[in-house]
Order: sequence, then C-alpha cells, then structure tokens
Amino acid sequence: IVAPCCALAGVHLIVIGGFVQLVAGLLSFRKYDHLAATAFVTFAALWSSMGVLRILGATSFAASSATVVNATDATVVNATAATVINDATLPGLVSYACVAVVLSVTSATTNYVMPPVALTAAILLSFETVGLYHIWGKKVAFALEVVLVLIALYGATALLLKGVFQRWVIPGFGNAPFNVLLFGTKAGTSKSKSKEEEKKKNTKYAEPMGLGYLSNVPVAAIFAFHYLGFTESFPAATPWVGLALVSLIIASYYSFLRNDAFHCIMFGTQATFWLCQAAGLVAYSLTGEHDLRSPLLGTWAFLPTFALLVLVSLTKDKVTLVNNFVFALLSVAWFSVIPLAGAKYAVGGLCTALSVLSLYSSFANLINSVAEKPIMWVGSKFVAMTTLREGFQRFRCCRPAREISTDKDADGMCREDSADTLAFLSNAVAAWAALSGNVVHSAAVHMAWIVGAGILVQLLSALLSLKVKKTAKPAGMVYIASALMWGVWTLVRHSGYIFQNTSLGHHQDSLLVGVIVLMVINLGSMVSSCFVSKIWLVTTVLMEVVQVCLLLFTLDKLPSHLAEAFLGLLGVVCLYGAGTALLAAVLGVDVLPGRGPIWQEESSSGQLTIPTPSSKKTSGLRTIADLLDAGGVCGIPTDTVYALAASCKHPEAIKRIYHIKSRPAEKPICVCISHLGQLEAAQPGFSPLLWDFMRRCYPGGISCVVPKGDWLANLGLGDAVSYIGTSDSICIRVPDSTATAHLVSMTGPLGITSANPSGEPDSTHHDMVLSSLGDKIDGMLCDGPSNELVASTVVNCMKIDEVGISFFRVGCTPQERVEQLFAQAK
Repeated sequence: IVAPCCALAGVHLIVIGGFVQLVAGLLSFRKYDHLAATAFVTFAALWSSMGVLRILGATSFAASSATVVNATDATVVNATAATVINDATLPGLVSYACVAVVLSVTSATTNYVMPPVALTAAILLSFETVGLYHIWGKKVAFALEVVLVLIALYGATALLLKGVFQRWVIPGFGNAPFNVLLFGTKAGTSKSKSKEEEKKKNTKYAEPMGLGYLSNVPVAAIFAFHYLGFTESFPAATPWVGLALVSLIIASYYSFLRNDAFHCIMFGTQATFWLCQAAGLVAYSLTGEHDLRSPLLGTWAFLPTFALLVLVSLTKDKVTLVNNFVFALLSVAWFSVIPLAGAKYAVGGLCTALSVLSLYSSFANLINSVAEKPIMWVGSKFVAMTTLREGFQRFRCCRPAREISTDKDADGMCREDSADTLAFLSNAVAAWAALSGNVVHSAAVHMAWIVGAGILVQLLSALLSLKVKKTAKPAGMVYIASALMWGVWTLVRHSGYIFQNTSLGHHQDSLLVGVIVLMVINLGSMVSSCFVSKIWLVTTVLMEVVQVCLLLFTLDKLPSHLAEAFLGLLGVVCLYGAGTALLAAVLGVDVLPGRGPIWQEESSSGQLTIPTPSSKKTSGLRTIADLLDAGGVCGIPTDTVYALAASCKHPEAIKRIYHIKSRPAEKPICVCISHLGQLEAAQPGFSPLLWDFMRRCYPGGISCVVPKGDWLANLGLGDAVSYIGTSDSICIRVPDSTATAHLVSMTGPLGITSANPSGEPDSTHHDMVLSSLGDKIDGMLCDGPSNELVASTVVNCMKIDEVGISFFRVGCTPQERVEQLFAQAK
C-alpha cells in the first residue's frame, strides 16, 4: 500500500514467490502430482510477473524524478508512469484471477488446504485489480494477503509434520471435499481404445496438459485487452507474456519427457507463435510503425502448421480440436491482407474466445488427470488414429513406411521428430520473416521475429535433442548451426540499424570474417545432416546458399532478389520438413518421403556376440539361467522395466553389477525371489502386520525394505549378503512376471537393479539395454517392450509396527494405492 512500486518488494516476489515456487513445481512434476505441479508453476509465473512490474514501476518513477525538476511536472510524469504500469497490470491480474478460480475448484478434489489458498488468491487478485484505481482495493487486498499467508503456513506446517512423523498430525491433507473416484464417467466420451492406441500409464512425470492450457490464458487475455483498446502500452505488459510463455515451454518440455509428441509440438508451436507476435508488437510499439503486419511474411508459416495440428486433432478430443482451430483462425487474423481496423477486432475477439476455451480445457484436463478417467466433458475423437494413418499411406510412394515404436526406445524416434518439428518451424518462420527485411524502418520488427523464432526456438530444439541419444550429436549440431546462421544474418543485414549507420562502414571486415566462419560451420552441419534426414540435408544446403548471398551482400555484390528467392525456397522446404516430422511423431509412421537419413550410424548392438534368447521359450530361460549360475551378469525383463541380474551364489558377479552401471556403492541393489513362499521358508521373524502387508503387495510392482538378519542365510544369499542392501536393511522384490518367476525358480535368489547406466532413464525395451550396456553384460533375455515405463515403488517397512511405512521412491504403483494396502493390512 505504501510503496506499490518498490523494487525490493519486486525482488522478493521474484526470488521467493517465483523461483522457489518454480522449483517446487518442477519437483512436483517428478512426483507425478498433476495439480501441484500445474499450480506451483502457474503461481510462480504470477508472482514473478508482479515482481518484475514492481521493479519496472520503481525504475519509471526514479527516472521521472531524476529528469524533472519542477514538482508539478514531476507529479504529472509520475502519474503517467503509474497509468502505464496500471495498464500493464490490469489484464494480467484479471486473467490470473480466473486461473486461480479454476485451480481452487480443481484442488477441491485433492485436499482441504489448496482450495482456500487458490480461492483467497483469486479474491486477492480481484481486489488488486480494484486497487489499481481505488486505494481501498489495496487495503482489502492487504488483509487478504495476510489470510493467504496464514493458510499457506498452516499447509506448510501440516506437510512438514507429515514428513517428520510419517503420518498426518494435523488435518487438511489425505482426503478431499470431493472424491473424484466416486464420480461417474462423462457420457459422450470414448472410453474404448484399440490395442494399438492403448498406451502404458506413464507415472514418471505428471501430465502437463493443464499447465499448457492455463499458460495460454494470460497471454491471450493480454493480446485481447490490447487489440480491443482497453490497454495502450504493450511493452509494459511483456513480463506477463514472457513468464507465461516460460510456463508454456515447461509444459512442452514435460510432454516431451513423457513421450507425448502431440502436446509437445502443440504447446511448442503455440509458444513460438505467441513469442513472435509479442516480440513484433514490442518492436512495433518502440518504432512507432503504423501497421506492424505490412512487411511480415513469417505469420504465414504458422497457418499450415496449425492446419496440420487441426488435422491430427481429429484423433484427439473435441476440446483439443477446437483449441487448435482457434489458433489457426488467429494466425489468419494476423495476415496483412486484412484491413487493420477489422484485424484488431478479429484478433481481440479470437483471443478472448481462446482465453475462455483455455480455462475450460485446463479445468477439464486437470480434473480428468486427477481422477484418471474422463469426468469432465472433452468430447470423443472424430477419426481413429489408424484410419488417419491409413488415409495418408494411400498417397505414399511404394516404399514401405518406417514404423516408429515408442515402446522400443523411450528416447527414440518420437522425441526426435518432436524436436525436428519445432526446429523446422522456427527456420521457416525466420526465413519468411527475413524476406522483406530490406525495409530500413522495419528492421526492429524483423530482428524481433528472427531472433525469437530463428534463435531462441532453435536453441530450445537443440536442448530437446540432447534428450534423444540416437541423434543427439548430429541433430544438435544442425540446430545450433541454424541458430548461428540467423544470428549472423540479423547482425549483417541489419547492421545499419544496430550500429546506427546506413552502411557497413568499418564493421565490414569483421562481418566478412563472421560470415566466412559461419559458412565453414554450416559445412560441418551439412555432413551431420546426412545422419539425420534427407530433408535436413536439403535445408542445410539451402542455408549454405543463403550464406553465400550474405557474403555477397557484405561485399556489396549481391544480385537483386537472389537472397529473397532462396529464403522463400528455404521456408517452403522447412515447412515441408515440419509437416513430415509432425505427422511422423503423432501418427507413429512416416507418411511423407524424405525422413530417412542418408548415412546410418553403425550400431554397436549389431556387433554384439552375447546370447539374446527370447523369454517366450524355455530354452531361452535355460540359456540365461546357465549364464547366471556360471557367475555371469545378464539383462532380464521384470513386471516393470528391464533389470540387470546376478546370482547370489556368486558375490563377485553382484559386485560386478556396480561397475557395469557405474553405480555408487551407497546405492544398494535388491534381492529378487520368485514367490513369497521362499521368504516364508527362510523364517525371517517378521511381525504379523508386515507379513499381511507383504502378502497384499506381492507379486507386483512394489519393493519392501525390511531389516537384515541371520534368516538371509536360509534364503540362500551366503556371502552375497555384503553386496545386497545396506548394513541393516535389504529390499525384497517379487515381480509379477511369468518369465522372471520361472528364471528365479531355476537359479535361486538374484541380485537385481535397473538395467541402465546410473543416472540414465530406465530401459523399457531389450534394445535399450543392448545399446547402453550390451558390451558389458554376458546375456540378454529379450521380452520386447516392458510392462511399465518406470521402476517399482520402494516402501520402507523398517519400522512398520511403530510408525508405519514411508517411501524411498514412488514408481509404477501410486503412493495412494500402497497406503490403501497398508490400511487394509492394519
């Protein structure tokens, strides 16, 4: 109230409300907590935006006070600065108040603490909006801030006590006002899936769809307020847009990690679209041009991409289809052929509709994610995935299509094509935005588009490619070389604007050297593209030609319209590449030519000489059992992900597992038995509660950590007991897998751990084990795709009778399910 534009308060909001809450949100994604992850990241963007605006307000007041001597003039200037900040704050507060209402209603399905936090935040933001124009609104908002602090402290205390005592000490969490499990499935939503479309439940990361839709709300609202004339200054509102786009990119990134190509591409394309439009609008506002759309052709690149998203959305729900259709219309509304007066109302109306639609989309997706069934209506799909795929394949060449198996390699072709789509799209947008970049007075607008799409989004694609082991190095080099090209292009073609000079002047020699170095780098990129795809090879060749044009421009010998011709062709090729990659990623098959690489990297797995029998045959099981009995280390399937196994008869083999995985000694491995009867025969002396709990857990994706004792000798561990578990505890695993159970019955107890290098993703196919560890193990029992995408849930049962259970790791079996089993056992 006293200092609404205090810079220190802004820093506090950014550090505490923004950064700390963002970390909590990212950790919640890893805990498979859909609502908490979405809420924390969303509120992190809210508080950070408000913090940046407070700092900007303080800077504006300080600048006006320093430049104005007369007190009356200073008051007028300060009032003008306050009006600009209020204009920038208004759409953000309104949109986030609506977002907070959605989160409050959704959180009522999880616990009793989050609903009043989110609802208080919604009311608080409403009075902050009133406070922009009436001081009493600020006073009410201050009172609500105190209430919000108290509620949040109560929630933090409840969670802290839960962590200390491993049980709920004070109420608020553990149950909810509305139990979504009791709600029926919404009629009109398709519940049946074909066998091909049925996907395993991915519990490694929370679903980011709700976050993606919520991130669109403030961005669309700010554009709507501006184009409908409610706010004047767009640059001052950029903190809202920028931080909301960070949330949208986070949603795209976690969709990528979940192997959800469709939402990764959809959110990434939307983020690119908003980024370019916002950057162009800021540049337009700073240069004072009448119509920023007049020289821009980059907008045209978004229409075919959104049109393809609409097409593949036919295989998704109706809400997703309508969302992508509105984006397609929005890209049309930005075309320069539409009169500016009509375009403003068209963009403003579509952005308003998109804000409302995104609010409902996020609400429906969050509720359905929490309930794990369709409670809120989202509509059924129009076309089956197989039908759309077959329709495209009818128009293919005679060459058989490349099938993309996301089960075979979780870091494979699906992720590669997602990164490819965004990289191709950013190149197309940058190329077409650069087409009319000769107009001197529009240099700032063109630079904003090229830097936003050609550099920032290209670097994001390079970051995503690092997660794809198969093509990380060649694809990453191509992406980074593309970003460098657009950076040098901007520097050279707009050097007059950058250096405030109409000619290259004394910078010509430096720019010439930079262009030559860029051409050399791009030659390496051309070689790397041969290992990626034919389309990338054509793209890098065209980029080399464009760089030759840039060299001629530096020497002032560029023929008229030569660069524009090749830039236009480059944009067309990149749009084709984006379309082929998008269809390949979503449909799971190449439906357009040009996707395959020219040169294939030699696979180390093809040179392996280790036995790789099938788990479907008894002879295969016997082959692996003989290797284990001989002291070997083998990869085996389980009921979750693939594991490395060694016989407990050979302690040196179990010790070898640590070296194969580069696993730290402080991370113990567990013992695997075929059935609980083996454990009962060892007579461990467990309490009745522990026995009852284990009978409910086994066999299955739950591992119980129990105290060590002399009974391990009866189980057959012998000297291997020193290498399994810790000094006082051991983890028991009983997989619900026929192949594993038969194998262990042949060999006796096995020491097992996940079959991946330490710190790397779990192996979900035997090919992943062979590619990462095939040269270090003695055999591989091949069973195809794994049953789960993450490992088992590890439960601490060391003090089950005194304080109950706790969790070392939440894996494929949800924590709620384990706690339910424990409650039944008690």
